[in-house]
Amino acid sequence: MSLDSVIQALSSVSSPLVTSHVDLDGDAVGSELGLSLLLERMGKKPVVVNQDALPCQYDFLPGRHMVRKSVEEAAGVDAGVVLDCTSLERTGSVGRFMAESRLPIINIDHHSGNVGFGTVNLIRPEACATATIILDLFRALGQSIGQDVATCLYAALVAETGSFRLSNTSAESLEACALLAREGAKPYEIAAGLFSSKSPQALRLMGDAMSSLEIHLNGTLAVLSLPHSRVEESGVGGEELEGIVNFAMSVRGVGVGVFLRELPGSVVKVSLRSNGTVDVDKVARGFGGGGHTNAAGAKIPGTLDEVKGIVVERIAQAVRDGQRHQP
Repeated sequence: MSLDSVIQALSSVSSPLVTSHVDLDGDAVGSELGLSLLLERMGKKPVVVNQDALPCQYDFLPGRHMVRKSVEEAAGVDAGVVLDCTSLERTGSVGRFMAESRLPIINIDHHSGNVGFGTVNLIRPEACATATIILDLFRALGQSIGQDVATCLYAALVAETGSFRLSNTSAESLEACALLAREGAKPYEIAAGLFSSKSPQALRLMGDAMSSLEIHLNGTLAVLSLPHSRVEESGVGGEELEGIVNFAMSVRGVGVGVFLRELPGSVVKVSLRSNGTVDVDKVARGFGGGGHTNAAGAKIPGTLDEVKGIVVERIAQAVRDGQRHQP
């Protein structure tokens, strides 16, 4: 569907519930807050609710006054707006609330695997981030962006492009960032907010992850890991560990990076990155997760060693399949 369809749907609601996927990332948070600020300007009363709390590194973003802790605080909403999420199930408890409440759903996303679960769907796989689709909404509405929204959307783009290191760093993403900077986003301050907020304990834990480095597949796969006991001992929240997988990609000759963080209850959170040699979205979807070709994740039942072995084998299989498919 078109931007016009989304604009018409947004215009017809008065108090939308804005949400995104579990395990929030920067594109999800920045897009949620940027869109909610737009909805406020349109005279709406948006409520932002996610299954998971907003990670602490996004505390500096404008629009936090609209964030609620649970769906119990979303009484009276008349529609759901789901951003950056491939399926309603991926929103967790918030999706169940919307389904039980029979809310009409506006689905805005840039993932190619989006199943089109909304009453209105705007899915643009060619977009480098959901944030750029929100930016297009501002343009279509003729709304000024302003520093508050520019800050949210710029932070989303920095996060989604891996600080401009992933393959979705394109002319589109850089032009969007330049526009947002002209609108008042301050790149230095946003970078400081995103990357200069880790505790000493988190840095020590990151050191433990670096020490766990394993190299597989003739030097093309790097794996980092952290056991739950070490994370629990440190007292560090999971949000402070986001981005560790990028260090795996910094090893010379590596095409795929993996970070495994053991969670309570024999579950491992797996973060995957690729330089394009392997479609890690397909790997993640095989475990019930998802993401993009070069950046994806999943939660897999099992011990740290069990999941590590399974993930390494799946990536090895993906490499073999890719080699077989080459002309």
